[in-house]
Amino acid sequence: MAKWGATLGDAPQSFLGAGWIPRLLGRVGDKKKRLWALRILALSPHYFFNSDDPSFRTLSEADYLEAEYCEGVISRQRIFDKILAQRLTTEDVVIDYGCGPGFLAKIVAESVRRVYAFDISDGALACARVINPAPNLEYLKADESGLASVDDSSVDAVVSFAMVQHVTDSILGKIVSIWATKLKSGGRIYVHIQLLNEEWRAENEWRDDTSIKGKLKFRYGLHCFGRSESAIEAMLKENGFERIEFRPMSSFLDEPRTDDVWPQHFVSAVKL
Repeated sequence: MAKWGATLGDAPQSFLGAGWIPRLLGRVGDKKKRLWALRILALSPHYFFNSDDPSFRTLSEADYLEAEYCEGVISRQRIFDKILAQRLTTEDVVIDYGCGPGFLAKIVAESVRRVYAFDISDGALACARVINPAPNLEYLKADESGLASVDDSSVDAVVSFAMVQHVTDSILGKIVSIWATKLKSGGRIYVHIQLLNEEWRAENEWRDDTSIKGKLKFRYGLHCFGRSESAIEAMLKENGFERIEFRPMSSFLDEPRTDDVWPQHFVSAVKL
């Protein structure tokens, strides 16, 4: 948790949001920029999951980081192939909200007209521009200035994977409102979520842990909130979405992997 805290920006859960990260990448020469971007991503709790895998332990640092990069590509390519490919068109303008280092955004960009990829973390965005660029893909900070770069009612679809479960209810409400504002009438959302279960507790349960350990975890740790279908459905309806459908991710993805989505759920909806 200490290394995560060293990378935090001002906003909650802005891992790799610390100002030193883009500055460091800006100073690194082009030949070393990719390696340093991958090193920085390894400081976050979000992106690399195989450090304890025996097959990874024998690798050099550079080979390990490239292997983790390949795992990220494979995971998000599978999501695109199994879920998004049949739901997006070549003429779509798409927002990837909570894009992180851009694995999914780059893959989506290969099959649509344009992608705007948003994240709260300056460092994650800086890394994304290095390791996952594309000519029709723009990485933007999810703040007032960045959001103003995309016209209201101009977007055909919003995709968001591995983001919703890491934000509080109040922040999620604001994000859903942003989606509704940017989407055209008839625009769609395709979003990965986590429902409540024994492992994934509600936000209020996290807040109720007022021990020192609990407070430190809430402030510096990775939030992992579960929500009920009814709560998510109500939030979507309040923001003008209809035709809301929930499905387990495992109904699309036919085998588990060591990634962050297979055991979880998916919701789609259409803006009125």
